[in-house]
Order: sequence, then structure tokens, then C-alpha cells
Amino acid sequence: MRAGQSRGLTYVRVGTFSGSALSLREALRARVALVDRDLLSLMRGPRRMPARWAAVLESLRNGGVPWTKTAAWSTACQQALTRGGALALGQPVLFAQTLPACVLPGTLRYGIYTDRVGREGAATGGPFASRFSAAWLQREEAFLCGAHRIYVMGPTTKTVLMRQYGIPEGRVVVVGAGPNAPLGPAVARSSCRRLLFVGTNWALKGGPELLRAFAGVRRDHPQLELLLVGGEPSGPLPPRVRAVGRVPHTHMDALYDQADLLVIPTHQEAFGIALVEGLMKGLPCIASTVGNQPWIVGDAGICVAPGDVAALEEALRRVIRAYAIYHERALVRGRLLREKLRWGSVAGVIVRDLVCGDIASTQDLQLSTVCYVQLDSVQL
Repeated sequence: MRAGQSRGLTYVRVGTFSGSALSLREALRARVALVDRDLLSLMRGPRRMPARWAAVLESLRNGGVPWTKTAAWSTACQQALTRGGALALGQPVLFAQTLPACVLPGTLRYGIYTDRVGREGAATGGPFASRFSAAWLQREEAFLCGAHRIYVMGPTTKTVLMRQYGIPEGRVVVVGAGPNAPLGPAVARSSCRRLLFVGTNWALKGGPELLRAFAGVRRDHPQLELLLVGGEPSGPLPPRVRAVGRVPHTHMDALYDQADLLVIPTHQEAFGIALVEGLMKGLPCIASTVGNQPWIVGDAGICVAPGDVAALEEALRRVIRAYAIYHERALVRGRLLREKLRWGSVAGVIVRDLVCGDIASTQDLQLSTVCYVQLDSVQL
């Protein structure tokens, strides 16, 4: 720690960040004196309307990108933080996500915790690719390059930062994430009868493709049910499909207990905390090959290319046929994730490094792929 520097930490977040921002905040508070700053709150009110209009104009000039991913909005966010004194407290600052894209002086010691960066989200291509103005991307690059350390949830983001942003390897550390739902123990299961889908953005999370694959699999497995949490299609639901809408994190444990298989064939996902939670509950997972999902799932499920309905249907059939094997793998994987992926561990690394200057804490989190049974040896 620098001489004269306080042992506190300023935490800048943009809303709740799907629950992760608040989970990390509480874990940080248990370890350090924390000053919490929510940019969404700072940017509300009529005084921010000129900045919002400037952001909307920049959005229109750039093909209708999200107005929160414009240089005008980023600049206004930085001004709000500066006027509020959040960047002048004589202590390090941790930003949750790169959305603020602040261009900060080199004298400020700050870190960034994120599940992905702009170029990573844009690489998926197609209608689900991340979009932003060129000026915002320039600010994000400066924001990342000036950080003391960038803490990322998974290794694919570290690779993007090194290869596409030129960030030195030693300045990026994989710290993972933890579950946002309070979870009880895993439940023993003997067969696959109920599938669970979790995702608020129905199309982006692969909901339409899942319905088509589910209909195909039900021809051979008519007992199957599908429970939708979060998003759902418009119009009537197909047979044996039920939707419960959005539910609080505190209700998710009971929903995981009701399921046998978690299926989220998303088109874009930087990490996948629902997969972490599902595996911790002993649920095999079918996910997609984007982002860090294969790193999370390991051999406790199957990852398919996003949008590939035939591959998704075959993955469902495969897991249903060999369910006992995949369930046992999920139990093994879940125990590993419970040990490795905890918000307390994430906060501990950040505080030791960013606040205390202990560089020895910045070792990448490793998730070994534990293979409990070789599936190739099993007749399917």
C-alpha cells in the first residue's frame, strides 16, 4: 500500500449487475471499509437530461447502439463521479464492469471487475452481438489500459484482453464469481424428467431453439417437462411447458431442487452464474460454446454451438440416456465449484491486491476438469 493511503475502497457499480454487483459488494464490506457508489443513482434526475440527450444523439449517429455505450454517456458518468468526490477519497477504486469507461489520471489506483469486455461481446456477431460507438470503445480501451489490475470471471475474457487490447498478462487475473442465490445441498436424482431454463432475455438465451429441441425430444420421452424462469415466448406455451416469470434469487434454490437438468443454449454469455448455481445443486448442464461456459461445465454436461437446434436436441437425448453418469459428474463438479467459486474468495483477492498491495494473491483461478466416468466407455 502506498504511504498515506487509507485502507478503504471505493466501489463503483452500475445498478445490480444481475445480482453480482450486490453479492460482491457484501463480500467486500466484510473485508474492508467500503464506499458504495451506484452510477444509476448518480445519473438520475433532470440535471442529467442534457447528457442523456447527447448520448441519444451519439447513439443515432452510430446506428442506434445502446445510449449507455456512448462516449457522451461515459463522459457524463465520469463527471458525476468526480463531482460527487468518489474519485478523490485518497483510496483505491474498484469498478464493476467496463460500462463506465472512465479515462482516469495515472495517479489513481483503480481496478476493474468484469465478466466481459466490449470486443469480446462484439465477437459473437449477428443480432446478439454487443454494440457500442467507436468513441465509447476508445474510452473503454483507455479505461482498461490504465487499470492497476483487471479482475475477470473466466479465462476467455483474459485471452481477449491480452490479444485484442494488448493488456500484459500480469495485469489480468481470473478470479471467478460466486452464486447469487442462497443454495442448499445438492439433491440426489435418479432420472431426467424436468428441464429448467433460466434467463431473462428469451431470444438471446436461446429460448426459441430450446422449445424446438424440446418438442423433438418429447416424441421419444413424453414424460419430459420444461420449466421456464425469467423470459418466456409470447403466446400460448407448448404442452408440458410451464413459465413462472422472474423470481427473486432467494426462490431459485427451490426451483433448482425441482429440476433434473439445466438447459441454457444462449447465443451470448460471458460467464453463466446460473450454470454455476445449477452445478452446485447437482444438475447436469447443457449450455453453449460461447464465453466461459465450457470452462464452467467441464464434463458435467454438453456445450453446443448457439443456434444449432439439431445439436441441442442430440445433447438432450444423450444426457437423458446417460443421466446417471452426468448426474454423478455434476455432483463432483458442483463440489469443486462450491470450493472454488465463492464471492468471499473473489473479494479476498481484490482487497489483498488492490488495497493491501499483495501481488502474491493474483494467481489465476484454476478449474480442473474432473472426469468421474469416461462416457466413451458407456453404451448409449
